[in-house]
Amino acid sequence: MSPWLSLINLFIGISKGFSVILLGYLWGRKTRIPGVLRPLLWYVVFDAAIYVLGVAGSRLYHNNVPGFHLSTFSDVTCLTLLFVRLASPRVRPWLRVGWVGFVGSALVSALWVDGLCTNINTLSRGVGNLFLVGMALRQLMQMSSYKRTLPPMRNPEMLLCVMVLLYYSCSTLVIIGQDLPRYSWFKSSYTSAPGASFTILTLLPYPFLRAIQAGVLVRLFALLPQGVRPRRALPRWLRFRLGWRPPTEPPQYRVLPAYLIK
Repeated sequence: MSPWLSLINLFIGISKGFSVILLGYLWGRKTRIPGVLRPLLWYVVFDAAIYVLGVAGSRLYHNNVPGFHLSTFSDVTCLTLLFVRLASPRVRPWLRVGWVGFVGSALVSALWVDGLCTNINTLSRGVGNLFLVGMALRQLMQMSSYKRTLPPMRNPEMLLCVMVLLYYSCSTLVIIGQDLPRYSWFKSSYTSAPGASFTILTLLPYPFLRAIQAGVLVRLFALLPQGVRPRRALPRWLRFRLGWRPPTEPPQYRVLPAYLIK
């Protein structure tokens, strides 16, 4: 394995653990998630659990392919529940029908096309991502009909749609590019095997996509009611200490406000 590929795999492993950090943020801040957005909490919980299972599968069984199938199913299911709650009563049955169609593609992908423990689920991931992007676009069109809407950076629904559009549209290309080398027709189209250079090219955007996804979710969760301030939600060893002065000094020499120095 080339040094660049090892470095990218390291960043990918770190980026996959962003959901665990998000859970710690929600727990430490005691965020009160409204009922309509409750599936978003389960979205983060399942993502963190599948990350842990994937690490265990890689270490113990050297096979974490089932995690791709579970991740796709949990992502599409949780976000579908969320968009169903946000949709108008006239549209909700159609979204449920679309989810049933996705479940069919997931079964076909796991049992016949890709294999549950053999290859990543390109078919079901592509269908699921297309379904999620379509629901996000439909939700944006529904929001555009509102007479009054909050500014985009203060609107949880808008941030949710932006996250889905950015992450799931771009990650589809990453999944397809990652899966192409297993096909013989793809290898034969080159005079030589694509090798590590093609793998690096396809995997390089993924850590940035995960970082953007986590950043938008943090912004979304910051808009929800909480029990403590965002800085107080961090562990004590992660709190910002630059400019700290002993409390015995006069207040005018303190860079941080008094309530942040403890």
